[in-house]
Amino acid sequence: MKTQTLTNRAAGQSGFTLLELLVVVTLLAILATGALVAYDGADEKAQSSRAANTIGALDQGVRAYRAVTGAYPNQWDNLADPVTGNLPAGGDDFIPARLQTILGSLNLRAALEGVYGASTVTDDYMEDFFVERFGFDEIQHVFGTGIGDRGPVEPNRAHNEGTNPPDGSGNGAVETEFGDFLAAGNLATGAPAFISILASDAFDRDSGASLGCTVGGELITTTWGEVDDDGNRTPGIADPLVLNSINDALSTERCNLVLAVGFGGDAAQSTVDSSAGVVQAPTYTSKNVNPANQYARYIGLFLLAKGNKGNTGDGAGVEDLDASNFLARPRLLGFIDTEGNTIDMNIAEATRD
Repeated sequence: MKTQTLTNRAAGQSGFTLLELLVVVTLLAILATGALVAYDGADEKAQSSRAANTIGALDQGVRAYRAVTGAYPNQWDNLADPVTGNLPAGGDDFIPARLQTILGSLNLRAALEGVYGASTVTDDYMEDFFVERFGFDEIQHVFGTGIGDRGPVEPNRAHNEGTNPPDGSGNGAVETEFGDFLAAGNLATGAPAFISILASDAFDRDSGASLGCTVGGELITTTWGEVDDDGNRTPGIADPLVLNSINDALSTERCNLVLAVGFGGDAAQSTVDSSAGVVQAPTYTSKNVNPANQYARYIGLFLLAKGNKGNTGDGAGVEDLDASNFLARPRLLGFIDTEGNTIDMNIAEATRD
């Protein structure tokens, strides 16, 4: 009786040799490896596809609401620390790391006073400025540590004062009107000073040097930057290509003031009485963003002021945006996800080989 089979051929049973089994096992291993390669990154591609679809739907929904009501939704989320300049809301980890490298802070009242004059920019003027131009008068903030009287809450609800009321020291959520902005914020009284912007800079046409963009004398080029392993923060400088990649019409040779605010749950709820309501605020997730411990809403970008092209020293509105540079009505540029990706970036990621 031959022994090269694993079964008894003399008994009329067919079988496989050891060599045949090894070939089959090897082929299965190759096929399994191929399948793993084919599905490698499938989760990321699916997430990018969902993000692209969400950005498109949210953009259309907000524009439809604007067309029907003449106003944008109310109660957007301020992503900047409202009291301390050049810091994100809620401490180092509340805003996802990638977003911290492109967003910055603007002292809102100080900037508008520099543009229109301190005697002009009263509380009522501040309020009317945003009501008339945006159609909304309230904005939500996370003060201090972001942990209010009831203890930690889900980051996506941290801006809601009902779920995250301030504690005795002022930490937590506060909803204010734009007239409540002070040149210097106050944690104890819940008075904000700073609002989140897409940090903006521009190149000098001839030298390629930074223009050092300002609004009413307030610098808008500084990003929140990065935090190292020791907890030390290094602020960054805005890259003009970032804003240009989001909207190609925004030249790298002109300064632009772009408000960057989160479309949170309360912003969505403010639209429920309209036939064009955006009934839910979508949540973004990825391998880098976990809604359990980080803010994960989509970010609306509004162009408030647009500078002139030119070389350094060519005149007002090149480095320092003045009243002539402000739009009569702010323009919604679109939405980005919580890692700073546009719809095109997400589509490219979802369809890459």
